[in-house]
Amino acid sequence: MSGKQSISGFENFFDSTPMSIIVVQDFYKIVYANKAFFESTGYPNSSLGKLNFFDFIHKDDHALIQERIKILESGGKPETSMQIRIIRKDSTVAISRISAFDITFEGKESRLLVGVNISAEPLLEQSPELVNSILDTLTKHSELGFWVDDINDHTVFINDRLCASLGYTFDEIQNQSVTDFLHPDSREVYIKTLRERTEADIPSSSYELILINREGRPNTFRVVGSLLNDQAGNPIGSVGFFTNIEATKKLSLTVSVLNKYALFSRYKDLSSFWENVVNDLIEIYYADGGLVFLDGETLAQKGTFSKNFNPQEVLEDLAKKGENVLYLQDNLSEISAEASSCVIAALHLNQLPAGFILLSSSIENLFYPEDIDLITAFSSQISLNYEHHFLYLESEEEREFVSVLLDIISHDFLNANTSVHGYLELLDQATGTIEPEKIKEYVSRSISVVERSERILQTVQQLTKIQRERKIRRLVYIKPLLENAIEMQKTLFHPKSINVKLDCQKNENVIAGDLLENVFENVINNSVKYANEEIPKIDISCQIMTVDGQNMVEIRFIDYGIGIPDDVKPMFFKRLSRGDHRFQEGSGLGLYLARVIVNSYSGEIRFENRVSDDHTKGTVVVILLPAGG
Repeated sequence: MSGKQSISGFENFFDSTPMSIIVVQDFYKIVYANKAFFESTGYPNSSLGKLNFFDFIHKDDHALIQERIKILESGGKPETSMQIRIIRKDSTVAISRISAFDITFEGKESRLLVGVNISAEPLLEQSPELVNSILDTLTKHSELGFWVDDINDHTVFINDRLCASLGYTFDEIQNQSVTDFLHPDSREVYIKTLRERTEADIPSSSYELILINREGRPNTFRVVGSLLNDQAGNPIGSVGFFTNIEATKKLSLTVSVLNKYALFSRYKDLSSFWENVVNDLIEIYYADGGLVFLDGETLAQKGTFSKNFNPQEVLEDLAKKGENVLYLQDNLSEISAEASSCVIAALHLNQLPAGFILLSSSIENLFYPEDIDLITAFSSQISLNYEHHFLYLESEEEREFVSVLLDIISHDFLNANTSVHGYLELLDQATGTIEPEKIKEYVSRSISVVERSERILQTVQQLTKIQRERKIRRLVYIKPLLENAIEMQKTLFHPKSINVKLDCQKNENVIAGDLLENVFENVINNSVKYANEEIPKIDISCQIMTVDGQNMVEIRFIDYGIGIPDDVKPMFFKRLSRGDHRFQEGSGLGLYLARVIVNSYSGEIRFENRVSDDHTKGTVVVILLPAGG
């Protein structure tokens, strides 16, 4: 309250506040006192008018009051606040912080004095200067925020530090409640804590509150709060000491997320990797939306972005400027109509800018400088985690490749050599006594085994080629490869006829490599090998479809053969597996190789039944590959 104002009509309000309020006229005479004043001093209401102001003041503080009166008599303006010792009716001493204001009361110039009891036993015998210095340090100069409210959640006092954190002056805050500045997530916490204090008699507590400053930016505070009680021990308000832990909290959560995705990178499923990263960052930094762009592709997106938004241009701008981060606060219409602030942090792969993480918000100046530093560091580290992920996968593939070669050599190749060795021993032992027909049989079988060994070596060569070329991808037209694969199988099975119906557009293409034709040959070969008909029938079709938002080409090989039981289907794509006793021909590596090749092209291969509820009516091999341009 400042200037000369009347308190007429405010008596009920003053009686409801825990602060002591008196009105003094003629420098000494008390003409009004509220309920809190009489309760705190112990004097009855009837004493009003019989005692002057000095009757309540400790004798050692009289000089302080006299000095202020001299300033007023000379027309000057003394300091608004002072700290004095009040003598109660029972002669006990209470220390009070007094604020004085010029007002008009009942038509006469007066002084309104508002006092807050700040008594503490160790301070009672200390000088006013010492106590005043302590209070200044606590309420003005401390790094701690300091907020006092009454039992009805009305602000009584808030110190400069907390005012600065919120971006408001005390005058703007004093008529509002604490809950007016709380983030929605914190209101329930605050109300519950206050209820526990007053109803469950929990005197003090420590908890977290999120406050919203003038700009709309949230800040997390660690709050140590306690009840304020009157002389009878009844709660009259509460006090809270606020420590801003926003930076510490964000650092802790950011490191936690990095640790989580460092562990995540040990797994092969990346379907939700970047989506989880974006969601976590949005929550930590109170953003509204986010996006991850990497290797020319948007991998995760949350929120609405402009139709004109071009991530590739943003990446090129980052690279051109040589920046690791861009913080934008204007001209954001190209990104989003709702965005008022945006941070873009580069992602580097092989030490080159390959993408970025974008966080946007409708709040202006949402991100603090330390936030931007953290997001930049996070992007750098998550890039390394992501690279480590693929290094891990590559090492796994290398180990699997070596394991496959060892299996082939130790299983098929050595078995074949053992067979040949056995036949040669029989011939050696029976020289001169064995019939020519038997010699011919042993030689023929040995030749067959040697030919099988050659096929095994060819398989090893093919595996080595896959390993060497699995990263080489280009635009591949499907129809010519299918036509070549069909002709190759017709030559292999000659003079046996094969009836193949091909339905594929000439310009249908996928992102793959040279080994795709090997896959087609293997699938057609199996369809012919396990056909029921005298003339095997195969229908091949191609069509474009959308899978999880990505354009894919589906290639279907439909045969009318003996079919594959549902419980056996998964076994066919494992190495050295031939399903069951009906599928014993071959090395058991054909479909395994097909799966390895298709997977290397970011595709998928699977079995279906030609007739959905009857596997004996034939099999459908489905291959999905990323569509080209």
